[in-house]
Amino acid sequence: MLVRMKERIAEAEIKNYKQGTRTILQAAFKKKVAVYKFFDKERVFILEKDGQQVWLRGPRLSVANPVSLWIIKDKFLTKKALRDINVPCPEGYPAKTVAEAIVIAKQIGFPVIIKPLKGEGGDSVFLNIDSVEKIKKFFKKVLRTTRQVLVEKQVFGKYYRITMVDHKAAGILETSGIRLRGDGKRSVRELICAYSKTCTENYKINKKTKDVLSFQGLALSSVPLAKFSFILGFSGAEGGRWIDQTDFIAPENAALLKKVTKTLDLKVVGIDLIAKDISLPITNPSSPGFILEINGAPEFMFHFNPSHGKPRDIGKAIIKMLFK
Repeated sequence: MLVRMKERIAEAEIKNYKQGTRTILQAAFKKKVAVYKFFDKERVFILEKDGQQVWLRGPRLSVANPVSLWIIKDKFLTKKALRDINVPCPEGYPAKTVAEAIVIAKQIGFPVIIKPLKGEGGDSVFLNIDSVEKIKKFFKKVLRTTRQVLVEKQVFGKYYRITMVDHKAAGILETSGIRLRGDGKRSVRELICAYSKTCTENYKINKKTKDVLSFQGLALSSVPLAKFSFILGFSGAEGGRWIDQTDFIAPENAALLKKVTKTLDLKVVGIDLIAKDISLPITNPSSPGFILEINGAPEFMFHFNPSHGKPRDIGKAIIKMLFK
């Protein structure tokens, strides 16, 4: 139900919102910014101070360039935009059929990644595709969730999640998913159960788990060989690690990321990047790095409680940018 056009809220009312939204609102209150709720049961707010007004829903801000948000939803258009400004990204092209995907894979070289052309969260993403037979198998799986498929050259290195605020890296996390080892006796499901007993939270098996296992040649019932290593997810979002690396970014990389966000006219974005090391220039052939995706509504709660390193208050950085 729509409330009165603008209903001003008190700071005590924000405690039940998700951490990302809550930290933005907390920072707003500390800066004496008026916070208004627009809907009863939605995270839609209007922030006002000195005649300036900004709309907010979670990490989405009304100051974002809507055209650029449309561009970065399409992973192939994102690649074209990055190439135009000489920013490294993996080679990749859209495919509508298995036959087209095979042609692309042979053109760019195996191994490749097959994933939805649009979408977030790592759903229906398949790595280590190193043969025509695997293209045929996994292309069909991607089509379960989308009609548009991207075939992309697989690149290797450390995986980073970068939250950019006002064209600066407000937080950089090196992240990795849970990695388990087989013992030649227990099934994957049994190994997951044993792992969960050592953690504060049980790992929940879902569709993404099964997809990630599948491109490694495994199923929940498989019994991996002794010392065979496998992953359950791509990042700490699936229960792995988040290591803060914000203070170690190479100046050349900081300048390159600033160039990306300024060109796209986006002040708050998430950037997924794979590199040898974020402290080394990614344009240097000896320390290559590649931007994988750009997210216009980044989830930044992991910056507040990294597995290792310094917490980063992204909400405070956002409010500082909006109300200087």
